[in-house]
Amino acid sequence: MSPIIEQPFRITTASGHRKYLCSGLYLPSVTTILSSTESEKSKAGLRNWQTKNPGALMAAATRGSAIHKCCEDHIRGLSVDCPEDYLNFWNGMSTYLDWFDEIHWSERPLRPDWNHLRSDDKQVAFVWSTEHQYAGCPDLIGEIGGVRIIADFKTSNAPYRNSFPDKGDREGYGGFRKYQKTAQQMAAYRLALAERTGFVCDVALIIVTTEETTQAIFIDGDQLDLYQSRFLKRAENFHSKPENNDIANDG
Repeated sequence: MSPIIEQPFRITTASGHRKYLCSGLYLPSVTTILSSTESEKSKAGLRNWQTKNPGALMAAATRGSAIHKCCEDHIRGLSVDCPEDYLNFWNGMSTYLDWFDEIHWSERPLRPDWNHLRSDDKQVAFVWSTEHQYAGCPDLIGEIGGVRIIADFKTSNAPYRNSFPDKGDREGYGGFRKYQKTAQQMAAYRLALAERTGFVCDVALIIVTTEETTQAIFIDGDQLDLYQSRFLKRAENFHSKPENNDIANDG
């Protein structure tokens, strides 16, 4: 199928897959792989939720983009102009961002030796794995007290949780599922970054904001190794289906 071209280095294919041009290949994004390899039950649940909550997915994406911009501006020392509707999601976020002693990446590399991770037009940046055929853009990579950390910002209507909830706790189960998916996302970025730069993050950090609270959830190296193996199985599954490989290269 032909791609729908948005930018030369970042496209959405006719099948709805987001792909990045890396090393001459259009590689699927980490989130594309995770979404495409969800169970049929999970996909059906998402479709049902979207039907019952029209416009909610777009609203969440808009909110997430606004908070990401606030984070990026704060990191760069710029004035943060958070839309009033999202102030409750922004409040408390800066506390966790200020933990970092050194920042190497904020949506794009902040150190010259990582400039090869930018697209040729300098408009986008990503990490990628040619070995496992995927790409993506981390939110933040930095250090706290010499510990190398890869971080991700999430906004949510309810908290995340890193332990399995009690039976019947639907909200807790939703938070646990979101945590599991984000942990795999972080592990995938960590591996791709190491492949491209040799920089290996010790831990991951998920910063989650809701209207009531802000969470900082750390994932240690052993857990990241576990989530990495889970993601790689999903990536292999994704690439095993011909319909998912509608763009093979930039020629």
